[in-house]
Amino acid sequence: MSRHWTDDYYGDLYYESVADLLTARMSGFEAGLIRRLLAIGPRDRVLDLACGHGRHARALSPEVGLLVGLDRNTEYLALARHSGAALVRGDLRALPFRPGSLDALYSWYSSLFMYDDEENARCLAAAVALLRPGGRIVVHHDNPSRLRRQPEQAIQWDMPSGGRVEESSVYDPATGRDSCTRRVIRADGSVLAGVAHLRYYTPEEWEGLAGRCGLDLLGITSTWQADRPAERLDDDAPDLIAIGRRSA
Repeated sequence: MSRHWTDDYYGDLYYESVADLLTARMSGFEAGLIRRLLAIGPRDRVLDLACGHGRHARALSPEVGLLVGLDRNTEYLALARHSGAALVRGDLRALPFRPGSLDALYSWYSSLFMYDDEENARCLAAAVALLRPGGRIVVHHDNPSRLRRQPEQAIQWDMPSGGRVEESSVYDPATGRDSCTRRVIRADGSVLAGVAHLRYYTPEEWEGLAGRCGLDLLGITSTWQADRPAERLDDDAPDLIAIGRRSA
């Protein structure tokens, strides 16, 4: 695969800026939510798409029969080596697994839809094809309804290392695309910078996307509303979680 913006953004830049924010408590909460939404148990074969440094895998791997973590970044995979997952280096656009070989899979933190709409649909369809009929999938990304209310944002925060993170983002409601510029100013004065280009789908768009990709859409929820996934997504919810099942 040719070089992509993710190769620069999802490296030291991303990891250094969020490592202290993605606490074990948060990861455990999210892993528990993933487990419940996927309805997985001790005999299931589960794939973590874009597993990063394995924070969800650490919590989920003891609960399932097999957890596989896939990521393109070799440094992230090295950080995930004690997660209990079987780790595979690979690209979302060329998944190296046998169709129908999994019971469930999940993609968390906007890690699936990083391309144009046609490529995003191909990635989702290829992921769904890895599932046995009736296998479940959970996809998590930001909530476009919330972003539509405040399409331009700028935040800063200090890192425990003494460095600083500066981030600005612009969301285009017409295309559903968010461009996020992030800079890490390290304590020694060196700077890391990159831009992420992410696509967020509305619940209505998810209906069409699921149909194209062989997926029965079971519900749309958020981390705020996960106990009631059949209800309408709250416009102010911080995120969107799509829950689906491979069509028979």
